[in-house]
Amino acid sequence: MRRRSGQGATLSELADVIAAQRQPLAQAALEAMRAEIPGYAAVSDTALLADVVAHVSEAIDALSANLARGRPVTDEDVAFVRPHAARRARHGMPLVDFMHALRIAHRVLWEAIADWAVRRTGGRDIALEAGGLVMELINRGSTVAARAYLDEEQLLAVEGDRVRRDLLEDLLAGREPAPGPRLTAATKAGLHPDTPCAVVVAVPVGPVGDPYGLRSAASLVGRAAGDPARALTVLRQDEIVIVRALRDSAGSVSGGPVRTVWRSLADQGTRLAVGISTRYDTVTDLGKAYHEAVSALSALPPEGGVVSLSDLSVLDYLTLRADETAARIVPTAIRTFVTEDSAADGTLIRTVEEYAANDLNVKAAAQRLGVHINTAHHRLARVEERTGCDLRRLADLQGLLIAIKLFGGGSGTAV
Repeated sequence: MRRRSGQGATLSELADVIAAQRQPLAQAALEAMRAEIPGYAAVSDTALLADVVAHVSEAIDALSANLARGRPVTDEDVAFVRPHAARRARHGMPLVDFMHALRIAHRVLWEAIADWAVRRTGGRDIALEAGGLVMELINRGSTVAARAYLDEEQLLAVEGDRVRRDLLEDLLAGREPAPGPRLTAATKAGLHPDTPCAVVVAVPVGPVGDPYGLRSAASLVGRAAGDPARALTVLRQDEIVIVRALRDSAGSVSGGPVRTVWRSLADQGTRLAVGISTRYDTVTDLGKAYHEAVSALSALPPEGGVVSLSDLSVLDYLTLRADETAARIVPTAIRTFVTEDSAADGTLIRTVEEYAANDLNVKAAAQRLGVHINTAHHRLARVEERTGCDLRRLADLQGLLIAIKLFGGGSGTAV
């Protein structure tokens, strides 16, 4: 129990002074918040602004009551902050801004006490005694507020995840979202019926040690896929699905930024297989885009990587879709050559690929490979000898390139 003898009346007097300034102090705190915190300055919702004033007013009431009683602050004394913290979270006010606002409110209260103290005989000693109660109010109030905010934020995240998952299922099934939370989420992601879009699907190819690792990966891949404000990112158990609204008539999701994020995540121990669909002109085709992205995953090795169908050539795609029959059609000599050269250093395979990429120009291929033209001619002759192919014949060269992609991987576009 705090001392009241000789000073109790003065503490009570201070409590009365603070209580009498309840409304102007609360309004002053709001004005300071709007002057110092951009998030509060941007608020135009009068109900929310009134709630801020009410929050500060209740803090003044709690301080006045504890000053009058002269006893320590308890969690029960600051329980009033919980609904206000929940409202800030639901409004989308960042936690850092909310905590900054609390500090401003407490500062305004302390300045009022200090102003009273310098004008009142013996006020400084009483202010020092009151300071302990003010600090207790600040510490307990901030702790309870932060806990309530985070609890509400977690609840909102769960609710938001459910809405996004339900919306995704609607879109993949070709159903238009009904008015309400799902339609709001679709509109927020820019997914109107006639919106061009693409789908990114990512799955882990190994253990994800951090329980929040997949959620973090989803966020990073979503940002790499383009403007996060025009994307619907959903976690479906161990599958990340990103529906990306495209702005222009010829746009697509670029694989380059996604590959950069993939490498970063792999370095941190999170390995993913990522497939990116081609562009579809309407949201009603999202089911096709999703299955396209999933099918692209089959082109990746066991350690994962990124394959963007928009980056593939027609030959790459046809090879990707090849079945066991296509593999059996490849002559044994060609299959053996590709398998053996891939298991070695792949020198002959790279020579064939550069030869084809440079329009059958051996000199240009040699320059790209950094070897003498005679070396390139010698390598190509060895390929012809081992495969039975005539590399000047288009059909033979195409067959060999297909075999390279089927059995040797080729250069491709997967990471």
